[in-house]
Amino acid sequence: MSVLVVGDTNVDLEIRLPTDVHRETHANPDPQLFGGGSAANTAAALARLDVPCRFAGSVGDDSFGRFAVDSLIEAGVDTAAVTVSPGEPTVAVVAVVQPDGDRLIYVWPPSGGAHGALQSSDVVDAVTESDWLHVSGICLRVQPARDAVLTAMQRARAEGIPVSFDLNLRLENWGWEAGFREVAEQAVEYADVVLGAASDEVGALAGIADPVDAAQSLADESRLVVARLGASGAVACSANDVAVVPGFEVTVVDTVGAGDAFNAGFIAARIRGDDVAEALRWGNAVAGLTASRAGARSTPTRREAQAFLDQ
Repeated sequence: MSVLVVGDTNVDLEIRLPTDVHRETHANPDPQLFGGGSAANTAAALARLDVPCRFAGSVGDDSFGRFAVDSLIEAGVDTAAVTVSPGEPTVAVVAVVQPDGDRLIYVWPPSGGAHGALQSSDVVDAVTESDWLHVSGICLRVQPARDAVLTAMQRARAEGIPVSFDLNLRLENWGWEAGFREVAEQAVEYADVVLGAASDEVGALAGIADPVDAAQSLADESRLVVARLGASGAVACSANDVAVVPGFEVTVVDTVGAGDAFNAGFIAARIRGDDVAEALRWGNAVAGLTASRAGARSTPTRREAQAFLDQ
């Protein structure tokens, strides 16, 4: 089965701080450039998990855009549905990674970017050629990408293709801009699976602090809601069932992209026919292994993830 991922791609410029950041002088680390973007990260992770994957998104006609596409190709992702938008810059995300793995994020440009130029016509045909659609909420912030994402979701639903929706609300950056809550709620209605960080996304959208109660409030007879709990694991709620699966103990190096990696692990397991609890285990394992390495694209292969789970 193949997955179409629709959403954002960019470049990540990572600067890792040395352990002793309080001294006046210390060795300056070399910045590293990676392919990035939450949707693109999930696509790359799916490919590494041996899931055939195509990415649909928009990049600028610039060196960052070419690097972003090349990095997806290198990961084994089909980029035939990627479009180039002249005049719109490919977004660059500067991540300053602290010694404990936490990060400070700076985005350029602070608003706009080529990912928002995605058109509905760029994605509709690709939807019908896939067996699963995964979309990222980051593109719901801007037009015409918002319409492209919603159109893809509607088309998939009409064709009976499962749809997963990563909330990716980024409220810490932009909050609830005018009309955005309603757009996010509309996307939830089109999704078979909703994924998001427990408090910052699932809880924020539901207006409920408890992650289980929040996930249950968004779930229904046809919709599963997955709340990621970071190192603590994840919870999944349907209309009648709740599954809670703890995370794995790992030495955290870099948390960039761990949520995207979780999404890939969960989707890969569900596509293989695993039940929800096992899919949560796979999500936790892929996220944990990613967090134990440097870079959002440092996701494990399927063999590595399976060996980790078999320990």
